[in-house]
Amino acid sequence: MNDSDRSSEIERLAASPWFAELPAALQARIREASVVRSFRKGQYLIREGEHAKGLHGLLAGQTRHVRSAGDSGEVMLHVGEPGLWFGEYALVTRQVAAGSVIAATAVRTLFLPVAAFERLIEIEPRHLRPFACLLGERFALAYRYIAEEQVLSPAERLLSRLRGIVAVQRRDPTDRQPMTISMSQAELANMLGLSRQTLNALLAGLQSRGLIEVGYRSVRVLARV
Repeated sequence: MNDSDRSSEIERLAASPWFAELPAALQARIREASVVRSFRKGQYLIREGEHAKGLHGLLAGQTRHVRSAGDSGEVMLHVGEPGLWFGEYALVTRQVAAGSVIAATAVRTLFLPVAAFERLIEIEPRHLRPFACLLGERFALAYRYIAEEQVLSPAERLLSRLRGIVAVQRRDPTDRQPMTISMSQAELANMLGLSRQTLNALLAGLQSRGLIEVGYRSVRVLARV
């Protein structure tokens, strides 16, 4: 990859909602302190139970965000597309990572090391607030999913989860165009705790209502978010 392509990737990432809303001084400091890192398919970017190494902004590729669930193995929590920032939980709380992030394809990220993050906060303690807000947004989304688990029908819960994934992945929050989520039905069933047979029936129902289109290892969300 040449410098021009890499610069274009970084500019697209900088236009993501979280980063674009940062104070200009903080944006500049994050750019200066960050490096571009590359990961192979299957490689861990973040490993559950380990201390923070830094914050990632996804430049290219796709990630899988998972958490262990006892003897049941790993549960899918999210799929990451370019524009997503992650790693904030362990960074802000100084606790170990609550889940793992794995490269589903070859991946490149803009990486802010933990030492550079600590220097940013030491220079200007108010810079901590935007990182805490990013963590808060993820908490609010998880809290919503917990509540919906109790009251929504399986079909509406599926649609809500698809809409939630789209909302996180949109680079422009005002965009209301259809958006494709690249994940298999097995992964989606794992995310929702459903059998493949139940998920297939639910997807068919949503498709017949004109809300989604099911493709090969993908779901296109047509309903407005």
